[in-house]
Amino acid sequence: MGGHAELRTASVPGFRHACGLCSLREWCWPPEMEVGDLERLHDIVRHTSVLPPGRHLFRAYDQFTALYAVRSGFVKSYTTDLRGNELVRDFHLPGELLGFDAVYPEQHHFNAMILKAASLCVIPYRDIAALSREIPGLQTRILALMSRDFSRQQLCVEGSDAKQQIAIFLLDVEARLQRQYSVEYEFDLPMSHESIANYLRLAPETVSRVISKLQQAGVIDSDRAHVRLLDVARLGLIARGVRSEDEIDPALTNRIERSKAVER
Repeated sequence: MGGHAELRTASVPGFRHACGLCSLREWCWPPEMEVGDLERLHDIVRHTSVLPPGRHLFRAYDQFTALYAVRSGFVKSYTTDLRGNELVRDFHLPGELLGFDAVYPEQHHFNAMILKAASLCVIPYRDIAALSREIPGLQTRILALMSRDFSRQQLCVEGSDAKQQIAIFLLDVEARLQRQYSVEYEFDLPMSHESIANYLRLAPETVSRVISKLQQAGVIDSDRAHVRLLDVARLGLIARGVRSEDEIDPALTNRIERSKAVER
């Protein structure tokens, strides 16, 4: 963190209190882990203070030393092209890790900036690599988290058109933030339409136009910073590639609604 924030060691009691709702808790606190091993794991984890928007965790070409787990807030990762234009790589939400892609050649390939005031766990890589060789199953968990995040990053850019991409994006963010909200299908989006467009490789006006159309159709309600998914079944159909209202089978809509209810 290079002096960017105060770092505190995570104690086991502190972990129980601060991390109980984090979606990484099954990695940090697996039920089969011995208490002694759990203490060793949390001896190497550091917690940051709350970092303000605009603060960088690291920049491209910085030496890689640690993995970062988002405890609260939002982090944006991005690169810049030869002309200095920003290219958004991903948005990292609570319960997610970043920094894996710098393991080789021990150098970061992108910039990571706080988008919404955030606190993080900092996990020194050499320490966690050594510990994973000694604690059964820990390395497998780390690889599973890497695979999950890499797979997810491909979803939003695979849509065949802007409407499908944005539908996938909204459903993806809602699912990832589900643990943070007591109201389902309602969440904050601290990133601008311009940043979303950059991430999806669309024009900003295209994103604004599609979101407006989804609002007019009664699928979502959005005031830019806050989103409510009003008709999740229809949004799911759009994400699956259904292109017009007359292609929507009411029976299929009902099946999707029942499926979502089971998943919840």
